Amino acid sequence: MLEFRLLFEGTLPPSGGSNTRPAEKHQIRQSFHPQLRRLWKLNASLRQYAEHAGKATVPGLSQDEKIELGLTSIGKEFARESFQFVPLVTPALDLRCNLDILLLRPEEDRFIFKQGDIDGQLKTLFDALRLPIGLTETGGIGPLDDENPFFCLLQDDRLISEVRVTTDQLLLLPGTRQLNANDCYAVIRVNLRYKNARTFGNYFG
Repeated sequence: MLEFRLLFEGTLPPSGGSNTRPAEKHQIRQSFHPQLRRLWKLNASLRQYAEHAGKATVPGLSQDEKIELGLTSIGKEFARESFQFVPLVTPALDLRCNLDILLLRPEEDRFIFKQGDIDGQLKTLFDALRLPIGLTETGGIGPLDDENPFFCLLQDDRLISEVRVTTDQLLLLPGTRQLNANDCYAVIRVNLRYKNARTFGNYFG
């Protein structure tokens, strides 16, 4: 139906319990935002869905203007405090979201007791893929100039249907000469399929 890959390189600290790491999660969320924005700009099905969401009645608008109007409309629907979000996977779209994650991270013995457990790191990653509930989940950071609207993969991480994780050795992050315990390079293959062929079948083939 729709398949693409999201990339992340940087620090992936574990989270859980009282250590929720909102600022770190939002930094990761910010790295996915421009990738997802470009996907909405390039993918014909998403462009068509955005154009429909705008329900433009103003005559003379170009297709790009209708799409921008649609994205603005979606952003207003998912407005939270100073943000306007555009999630791709929502209950309304009735999509199955399968994630196949390649997680490269340090595996030498000297990092074992310094880095977080993989479950905690995945918790951080999944939270960064979804909408925050507000500024309490962004570390108090509001939207930057190019984050209106702000593109996310998931409205809620409970919408993930299936996850497969493969870990392997990280040698160095690109452009660095030193390895840190929670350094990570992640390749996330996202596969989206509709649960019901009648739901939004006109947009996603």
